[in-house]
Amino acid sequence: MHDRSDGMTGGQVALTALLPEHAADAARLHIMGQPGTFLTSLGPEVLTVLYRMLPASAHAFGFAAVDPQRPAALLGFVSATTSTGALFAELGTRRIRAFLPPLVRRFARNPALAGRAAQTALYPFMHGAPGDDGPSPAELLSIMVEPAQRGRGIGALLVAALQAECRRRAIAALDVTVDAANAGAQRFYGTHGFTFVRTFTLYGREMCLYRARLD
Repeated sequence: MHDRSDGMTGGQVALTALLPEHAADAARLHIMGQPGTFLTSLGPEVLTVLYRMLPASAHAFGFAAVDPQRPAALLGFVSATTSTGALFAELGTRRIRAFLPPLVRRFARNPALAGRAAQTALYPFMHGAPGDDGPSPAELLSIMVEPAQRGRGIGALLVAALQAECRRRAIAALDVTVDAANAGAQRFYGTHGFTFVRTFTLYGREMCLYRARLD
């Protein structure tokens, strides 16, 4: 666990690896931070399973921001994957038994979600950049900050930690997908070294691919 205390955060923040015990809190922050998105529509039960599975995968990693005095409560978190395709394949095969019960219950209540799940399965094949022929970039999957803690620079600390970890792993680039209508998120990523690559369509919405070069 690494403590950060400076003017940017306005107090002490500890960064630690994202762990399975953070799963319920991560799901809660995800739902608050991304209302109306497909993953949020799957509900807290599915998201809790997802965030419990990510730290157990060899294809995923992330960081949690906590108050050192209350390390069990998340101030924010970031998650990423070294291979979106490999991660999705793992979640859909080796980890599927954990997902099936809550997914079946959710699809029974809202059958339209099954079609969007199929689109999600195709996502790894939709968002690459033209000319990609080297090692695959990592992808930032989610970054969330507790609403009451926003404006303290926690998001910036999480992105910096993620980029540093990518460099440690000799990963040359980090991608992130942003809804084209989310101007605030695009400004945030632009401020932190990401540049626009292209647009593509997912769930009938225009998405923007951004990439940070880390080499």
